Amino acid sequence: MATGVDYAWDHPGGAALQAVGATFAARYLSHDTSKAITRAEADDLAAHGIWLVVVFEDSAQRPLAGRAAGVADAQLAVAQAWAAGIPAGRPIYFAADFDVTADQQGAINDYLQGAASVLGVDRVGVYGGYRTVQRALDAGVCRWAWQADAWSGGQWDARAHIRQTDGTTTINAVECDWNTAMTADYGQWMPGVSPATPNVAQPPAGRRRLDEEVR
Repeated sequence: MATGVDYAWDHPGGAALQAVGATFAARYLSHDTSKAITRAEADDLAAHGIWLVVVFEDSAQRPLAGRAAGVADAQLAVAQAWAAGIPAGRPIYFAADFDVTADQQGAINDYLQGAASVLGVDRVGVYGGYRTVQRALDAGVCRWAWQADAWSGGQWDARAHIRQTDGTTTINAVECDWNTAMTADYGQWMPGVSPATPNVAQPPAGRRRLDEEVR
């Protein structure tokens, strides 16, 4: 299983992540551009063998705004991810970074369906606690899941591609959260590079050209 970290505004850098044995970084897409992944950062990570996954997040409860918000956020997310070099077909996670109740799940699902109307449901992921992930996957409104230890009560959905474990570390003066990939393909990419096979562990020797534009 691959081990990675996520972080927001400050960046440890690819060399520092490589030195501690991280193999992927989960990075943000956002209206707050100081938080969002850039092509320069993506290239630095790739140069040190660090894969990327990306998640869209503005305010923690943004998904409660429903379908129209999901459409707008997915449009921005795909533009930022494309600028950072995401290959066609790679997923984008969308964060519900709070303890979602059963009554609120309908709005979350509407939000994810809005994102799917832009990306296609096969490219939509959700980040959240156990119940959030479970209900979204059961409803078929996403195909990818990144589960947080928070709000999970020690329960883990076996379908989650990534687990954000209950632990942090400081890397190159940047506080990072630890994550574990539970599947060989957890949505990772490098600029212009997708995993060639489901069990690929390292980037291909040469980067292929993007063969189609992100929708």
